[in-house]
Amino acid sequence: MSDQIAAMFRRRPNDGWFRLSRFDVTTTDIVCALAVASMFVYGTGVDNFNKLVFVPALVRDFEVWRIVTWPIATEPTVWSLLGVVFFWLFGQQLEALFGRGKFLAWVLMCTIVPALILTALGPLNERIDFFAQLGLSTLFLGGIWVYAATYPGVRWFDVIPLWGIAGVFTVLNLLQFTGVDATGQTIFLLTSVAVALVAGRSLGLATGWPIPHIPLDGSSHRTRKPNKTKAPKKPRSTGGSPSTSGGSTVVDGPWRSGPPPMPPAAPPPSTADQEELDALLDKIGATGMDSLTSSEKKRLNDLSKRLRNR
Repeated sequence: MSDQIAAMFRRRPNDGWFRLSRFDVTTTDIVCALAVASMFVYGTGVDNFNKLVFVPALVRDFEVWRIVTWPIATEPTVWSLLGVVFFWLFGQQLEALFGRGKFLAWVLMCTIVPALILTALGPLNERIDFFAQLGLSTLFLGGIWVYAATYPGVRWFDVIPLWGIAGVFTVLNLLQFTGVDATGQTIFLLTSVAVALVAGRSLGLATGWPIPHIPLDGSSHRTRKPNKTKAPKKPRSTGGSPSTSGGSTVVDGPWRSGPPPMPPAAPPPSTADQEELDALLDKIGATGMDSLTSSEKKRLNDLSKRLRNR
């Protein structure tokens, strides 16, 4: 058990944006550091802290920075600190799946899009406007849904499906909001989960479920029609130097050989690939990522890329 706990808290070797001492600083590190810094802002005064919180009515009054600062607004409590720790642990795994750039894009979309939607809906009903500290819990919940939609076969301690954990967390939050008639927070939560899944699918993850999306990861290409343009006719050879009296000189170039051949299409993923991936994910869910051998980790990466781009 101690080995599993140590493996859980071990730092993942993700690509960072810059190096600090011997560590690569990732998006997950930056977000969590800002959340901890906001606790010290709270210590300088609650009014200063409240300037970070998302309030749709104040955003419409041109306090637009609230659209991006609301996830890091974290009160200095033990439970809030545990939330930051869990986001750091899970965010590393999600960032490893996305890659550095795509994970940053996902975080920004999950932060900005729901806030813009609630800001626009506010004038329609005054009950939609709210003032509440949301923190990293909303991003954490969206990340669990994306991970569950990417690997539907993953089970927590080999018992509970990950999508079941995400569902329980979502229902508990909804019960809290509906119990106090917090319409705005209810809409914000549902919107955030939907945006997280659509953004995750658009960036190449969440492929296990039929989620509507806009391809943003370059994995979907338009069907290329064959080139029907005839190549220029090859000039007849005269056996000597080019004529300078009746025309211009023909220069050799790539058009002489016609358009390049299309590369062979990649083989579609098979059922065996999905079963092998599920087996590896089941092993991760039972004993952790560090239980995989180096060859199994390489195989997991290859299978994930192949099934992600199908």
